[in-house]
Amino acid sequence: MTRKTLFLFGIGFLALSIITAGVIKTRHAAAAQDVVKIGLSAPLTGDWAEYGNDFKKSVTMAIDRVNRMGGVHGRKVELVISDSRGDPKESVLIAEKFVADPDIIAEIGDFSSSSCMAAAPIYEKANMTQLSPTSSHMDFTKKGQNMFRVVATQGYEGPYNARWAVTDLGKKKLATIYINNDWGVDANKYFTLEARNLGAEIVAEEAFVPGEKDFTAILTKLKRMKPDLIYLPTFYADAAAILNQAKRMRFAPVVMANSSLFSQKTIELGGDAVEGIIIPANYFSADPRPAAQEFTREYQAHYGAVPNQFAALAYDAANLMIAALHKAGVEDRSKVKDALVSLRGFQGATGSISYANSHDPEKELVRITIKNGEWVLYQP
Repeated sequence: MTRKTLFLFGIGFLALSIITAGVIKTRHAAAAQDVVKIGLSAPLTGDWAEYGNDFKKSVTMAIDRVNRMGGVHGRKVELVISDSRGDPKESVLIAEKFVADPDIIAEIGDFSSSSCMAAAPIYEKANMTQLSPTSSHMDFTKKGQNMFRVVATQGYEGPYNARWAVTDLGKKKLATIYINNDWGVDANKYFTLEARNLGAEIVAEEAFVPGEKDFTAILTKLKRMKPDLIYLPTFYADAAAILNQAKRMRFAPVVMANSSLFSQKTIELGGDAVEGIIIPANYFSADPRPAAQEFTREYQAHYGAVPNQFAALAYDAANLMIAALHKAGVEDRSKVKDALVSLRGFQGATGSISYANSHDPEKELVRITIKNGEWVLYQP
């Protein structure tokens, strides 16, 4: 082959490569035009995996339904799922990945307040809406204009539980055992503040670090103090460990906890030790409201199981996001937050939701308990 022939061959190959790359790029751009992405950050592994997988199931179910109906503004909705493992540092990395993808218009998640608040500055800087189903720390929505929640705040739930304990149940000598993270500190603070205002005595406030396994010292102290009720702001793995150890010590106090314990895992891990625990919930399958019943039927048809409040909260988050995108369009991240604020009286599985006055919706809580190994409505 002559030098001239090699030169011409090289030019032709280069031209073909450019054309091919252009075709691939054009096809990619065309494909991107047909899709709008929503990020989902949740703990799919680790101690809180049950919560994260509840998120995944419900959000996937809601997005599959809207895609069957034609998507949003003619585009299919694609869910980009990342496992935060319940680690705030991992949530920050996920946020950085999500905001760097121009096709992701908004984010749902994370589960814990610590994870949500750690990631919030990333989303706020990118003007991307962060809609958490479950972050109840009072400071979360103060992190910026793009932070919204579906769940009741601890500033609401804590005093509600205190009134239940002190006014309704007549318990005057209280103790708390709480997880020492942003959420746990907040949950403990608002409960104890209201309980003291109501005239109760807080005989002990015991914090434990995330991942703690041995609660013997705390339980020995509380058993000696004989509180009328123990308040337990934590999650199912810790609560089950605490109450199983209390049972082995023959210590059986009245226990109230946050809605965070509304999971089948609480019963699976706690067994007889969690029998009789009382909590409020943002949703319960026996709720007669049409939106709640519709969600319950749909979830059971898809997954063959009765959903809990975390599945319901995530379902509402997904449907709120879809409703916002219908109003805002799918081209501009910054318009999503305004569309959420403009929604009025959105009827979700967990009740009516509106962000007209703040990014913290007012919620109606239902009281439930564990009886004979099942979550049931609480009967005084």
